[in-house]
Amino acid sequence: MGGRRGPSSCTEKSGPVRRTIRTALFAAVTLAFLAPLTPAHAASTTGDLMITHVRPNAAGADVKDGKQVNLNGEYFIIKNVSKKTVDLGGWVPDITTNTYGRALPSYKLPAGAEAYVHTGSGTNRKDANGNHHVHRGYARHVLPNDGKAKNPNLRLKKPGSADNNAAAGTVSACNWNVAADGKTYTC
Repeated sequence: MGGRRGPSSCTEKSGPVRRTIRTALFAAVTLAFLAPLTPAHAASTTGDLMITHVRPNAAGADVKDGKQVNLNGEYFIIKNVSKKTVDLGGWVPDITTNTYGRALPSYKLPAGAEAYVHTGSGTNRKDANGNHHVHRGYARHVLPNDGKAKNPNLRLKKPGSADNNAAAGTVSACNWNVAADGKTYTC
């Protein structure tokens, strides 16, 4: 029996190794299962509202026969992350490539709801599918989509904040680069 090991010595050494392998395997399976539940780009906010998505380049041409078209195909989505209804009136979308912004119109956004904030004109409303729509009333496209953007491209600021490309008053922001035609980006 000189140098030969019996079954008991293998069991003693492999017991802790087996437990370590089982623990590692359990952890890997658990992480693989839970990973899809975590968003790739988690939006954030320091206020009641948060920018969650943006479509800075409406599908199709921006101009047709010298006229701006599909203005409402350009939008961003904000979510009320509070537990109360928030009036959007006065909140300032600050597009950092310009200073011609205007505050959002008055619209009561319920707790947990999202609103599509469209560039063009229209009636602020909740549609038949339960989606809220708010319109800024511009006669031209305003969100940058050429890749010459600053960081961030869009800030949402508290009511009373200046549209001055500065961070003061910012509660949420969103970045994108060159915007593909008709593509919506997660913030």
